Amino acid sequence: MTPNHGVPQRGRGFTLVELMVGMVIGLAVVVLALGLLGVQLHDTRRQLVDLRLTHDLQTIAELIARDLARAGHGMPAAAAAASSPDPVIALPPDGNSVSFDYAATAGPEATASRFGYRLRRGVIEMAFGDGNWQALSDASSMRVTRLEFVPDSRRVDLQEFCSRRCDAASGASACPYQLQRRVRIRLQAQAITGNAADSGAPREAEIDARVRNDAVVGGCPA
Repeated sequence: MTPNHGVPQRGRGFTLVELMVGMVIGLAVVVLALGLLGVQLHDTRRQLVDLRLTHDLQTIAELIARDLARAGHGMPAAAAAASSPDPVIALPPDGNSVSFDYAATAGPEATASRFGYRLRRGVIEMAFGDGNWQALSDASSMRVTRLEFVPDSRRVDLQEFCSRRCDAASGASACPYQLQRRVRIRLQAQAITGNAADSGAPREAEIDARVRNDAVVGGCPA
């Protein structure tokens, strides 16, 4: 058979409509991918903010616990008055601040210094001496909503070490005892970011501080 050279061959390729449909599908895929990337970046940023807040809270809690554990360090070992609930640690009824004394060096001539922590306007402050308060938490990155100190003490009777009886029958006002103290520290804070959606949920930190220097309260009858 002789080929018919007069009939034009039909072209092979995409029509304009097919190209436009392909472009629309491609753009939709790109937009979807960018949206997923944005969501992932937002989640990653929020996780980083939460991790930083948790780390900062834990660091502050550990710092307070280490400092509080030194209460009474280097101070003379004289017995405190029996009417005093704690000779070196002061906790107000609201429990959102604490103050305590300890000396940098031990010895008969040691001078006690006053230290403390409190929550004020969303910032944890630390006291260096009487009235010298400085910010401990960063007000630009977190807003502290709770600072709580929960005391827990245990009394160890020292009556057996007295040469005379120490009870109501002997006329003694109070028997001496050793005061073993532990303070639970609770923190809660909210991250501060430029976008409220990135702030995340409030984070908490909790730690127990064991006061290493047990106090002796009261004294044996003379």
